[in-house]
Amino acid sequence: MERLTHERKSGMKTGYWSPNKKQELVDRLAMHEDREENGDFGKWIPCSERLPKDRQIVVADIECSIEDRMCIFAYFKIVDHMEHWINANTGFPVLANVVQWTPLPEPYKEEQ
Repeated sequence: MERLTHERKSGMKTGYWSPNKKQELVDRLAMHEDREENGDFGKWIPCSERLPKDRQIVVADIECSIEDRMCIFAYFKIVDHMEHWINANTGFPVLANVVQWTPLPEPYKEEQ
């Protein structure tokens, strides 16, 4: 991702960002502030503390057995007031215990 705070020097003007980048600056700052407020990105959130939003795909840490754990892509789904974890790759319910989860990072965007 291109930094918004790089110094620009173009002969007549100097500074850190141009006026036409203002909306992008505000949007990206809001995205980072949202992440900071929620404290979610890059941190594991115990299911006992909080569950993800309905149908939000996350990385889920599951207990397969007493000694074995693994991570899968899954989403949390509420149907008829019943809570279910669904494997995002297969569409089948997760039969193991989901211990904690973390949101997915922003997808990579190739610079134009």
